[in-house]
Amino acid sequence: MIQRKQTLWLLLSVITSVLTFKFPFFNGTVINGTKGVQGAELTATDNLFLLLLTSAIIIIALVTIFLYKNRKLQIQLTFLGLFLSVGLIALYYYYTKNFEPGGRISLTALLSLLTLTGFFMALRGIRKDQKLIKDLNRLR
Repeated sequence: MIQRKQTLWLLLSVITSVLTFKFPFFNGTVINGTKGVQGAELTATDNLFLLLLTSAIIIIALVTIFLYKNRKLQIQLTFLGLFLSVGLIALYYYYTKNFEPGGRISLTALLSLLTLTGFFMALRGIRKDQKLIKDLNRLR
């Protein structure tokens, strides 16, 4: 299980998603009277939607790691994780509008992109496994 490339890619997605709880996506000054964002940094813990979506991504990636015998379900969950990661980045971008102009996207925003990359590369690995097994069954 651990020697499979897609397991390592999914672990990358889990680790980078967990790190988004600590490290900011955006730095700036919040516009007065804004609800949903607190503090000068936008992290996954600042908003209920960000918290739930990030937690869902972590859970999906962890569950997907242990479904190595059921590749069809593993592909479906990886697609779901991929789409949720895109949605998370879009939600982060939406919440950056609550900051005054002059704020900056943090360097640690790359963690969200690494989560997305991890799911994408895991999907490629699962598809390669599927193709390999299909080819081996054809040879028998």
